[in-house]
Amino acid sequence: MKNKNSYIENLKKDDVSFYSYPVKYGLKDYERVLDNIRSKAKNTKEILSVYTFGHVSVPGISDIDLIFVLKSGSRLPHFLMKNYIDRDSNYLVFHPFFIITEDIMKNMMYIYPNSNFVKIYGKEIEIIGPSKSELKKIKAYLTTDVILRHFPVDYLYVLLSKSLNVRMILVRLNALGHSFRVFNDIAGFNKREWMIFSKRVENLRKNWFRLNEKSRDAELFDLLKEAVYISMDFVEEFSSFLSKGKNSIISAKKQNIIFKGNKNRISFVKDWNKERALNQMISHFVKYKNFYSILPISLLKQLCCYSSADGRLSTYIRRRLSVQCMQSNIDPIIKKRIQILNKQVEYANKLKHSHYPCFFPLGYKTEKGLKNKLILAFILITSSSLFRRILFSFRSLFRHH
Repeated sequence: MKNKNSYIENLKKDDVSFYSYPVKYGLKDYERVLDNIRSKAKNTKEILSVYTFGHVSVPGISDIDLIFVLKSGSRLPHFLMKNYIDRDSNYLVFHPFFIITEDIMKNMMYIYPNSNFVKIYGKEIEIIGPSKSELKKIKAYLTTDVILRHFPVDYLYVLLSKSLNVRMILVRLNALGHSFRVFNDIAGFNKREWMIFSKRVENLRKNWFRLNEKSRDAELFDLLKEAVYISMDFVEEFSSFLSKGKNSIISAKKQNIIFKGNKNRISFVKDWNKERALNQMISHFVKYKNFYSILPISLLKQLCCYSSADGRLSTYIRRRLSVQCMQSNIDPIIKKRIQILNKQVEYANKLKHSHYPCFFPLGYKTEKGLKNKLILAFILITSSSLFRRILFSFRSLFRHH
């Protein structure tokens, strides 16, 4: 499956620092947080519905994903200006809220076809169920979006930074297993190595609070290194799957095409090789202290289709691609997907909220509102190579003292 990378293999547990360890909670604590959110929603006239998606498999490690659906014409409720309502929710919710309209909620299966959306407050919204043929396409587009945003950057960047947020890593390691299942739904394909990896992640998560610190840190570190190889292997297999459909590939004269998002940076290359790409990502980071994902050019078409639509997110993508690759014959499913994402981004700007602007923002940040302008300026400054070299020099000094 893989050739070992010398840089990763030479990286030892003592070379990195661990922080933000999971805190033990029970299912009753999760329900209490949801009760508090329901109570807030009942006293907030702008909120139409509140949904959760995903499930709490390991209390204290699993997080709560929340979607707030606002009534038509509403302003952003005051309590949604933050992404928590008390200390416990700040830990258990973990990620910022999704804030959307009823129309977007109705079409959620075109974004997340495998999720179980559970209403915890308000109006029951009738979510449209796609056909079987549509579902297969949606899952393929979902997998592409997940790779563009998460693989291998979620694992490799954290490893290279040598600063390990333990809770976040446990959440993100678990996400790989979800992608394996979605890909199996699409192509009837799985690998023994992937299943073994998923089982190790599951065992570590379930037994985390029973293991001693030394053994669990060692297993977490090993799994993080393994996740780099596994995610690269997954990218290779999925790219091979995409390449079987000739209409899915962009014909590009250039050897590599760059997408330079505010945070997500990707180099799409011809003749992609996972070992070579891994070496290049590591070398670039070591030299410049910023990160570029290097991915197969088979994944580019989705961004080209996204850039071809009308909307704020599409414009953002189009301006950050190093080539113009406008598409005229776009599959209706991917067209619907980017329309939803553009609507979500426009709604985020209308409300001026600083939570997730959409489900797959590719580094896009809400532009309207003073707070969001300051956030965007901070991201641009801290993304520069000079700043990051200084930052990592300080981190290295503190790690050795």
